[in-house]
Amino acid sequence: MKTFLFATDGSAYSEHAAQLTAEYLEAWPEAKLIVLYVTAKENYAYDLVPESVDNYEEQLTKQIKEDVKNRLFSNWKDRVQFIHQTGHPSITICNVAKEKHANLIIVGSHGRGLVDRALLGSVAHGVLHRTHIPVLVVRK
Repeated sequence: MKTFLFATDGSAYSEHAAQLTAEYLEAWPEAKLIVLYVTAKENYAYDLVPESVDNYEEQLTKQIKEDVKNRLFSNWKDRVQFIHQTGHPSITICNVAKEKHANLIIVGSHGRGLVDRALLGSVAHGVLHRTHIPVLVVRK
């Protein structure tokens, strides 16, 4: 294994997946990690309060990046790259994994909530059905 891609949304489910990702970094000392946070392109609240949504996403991105750097993967700073992109989460995850030649995609099994899953579908499910790269779905 040379490259892992860990997709996060900052949720508790992602936190659990991050712990397993850290174990993989420990097991594969030569592997690089790409941590990807995707801001969903279709955000229904954006039409109503765009400035609030932008501020929220900016703060969330900053917090996830800080957690990645200083808490979750601090033992492997030289092997971790953080990427933030905007787009459809499952499509973006698959595209970035392919572009970065990831050998494994790691995602949590649930994200921000029931409403998001009902409206947009499960990101993990979307990734599983859109890529030929192995996917590890971590359940809490």
